[in-house]
Amino acid sequence: MAGKKLGAEYEREQKQNRNHWRGTGEQADWGAVDGAAIHAAVVAATNCGWAVRFGYTRDGGAYTLGVLGDGEPYTEYVRPTEDIHLALTALTEYCQRQGGRGG
Repeated sequence: MAGKKLGAEYEREQKQNRNHWRGTGEQADWGAVDGAAIHAAVVAATNCGWAVRFGYTRDGGAYTLGVLGDGEPYTEYVRPTEDIHLALTALTEYCQRQGGRGG
């Protein structure tokens, strides 16, 4: 709201600052992620009796990967400049070590 009150130039500058600190300014896109890695994570998590939530941060600047059923619910945040496949693989392997059948 403050950006609209202070003008378009302020809003542009703030957006540039956020993009600078965010990394490359890339947007997260689950559609570009390997489907087999997503599938393996879903299969492993559900075999452990967990639920997995896929989403984005409010600004679209990062992936969110929520896990329910492994104690307290938690969310992992992965920037597009980081390796989302590594996060999915780590989740899959963790679930399998917990006794799930995995994928």
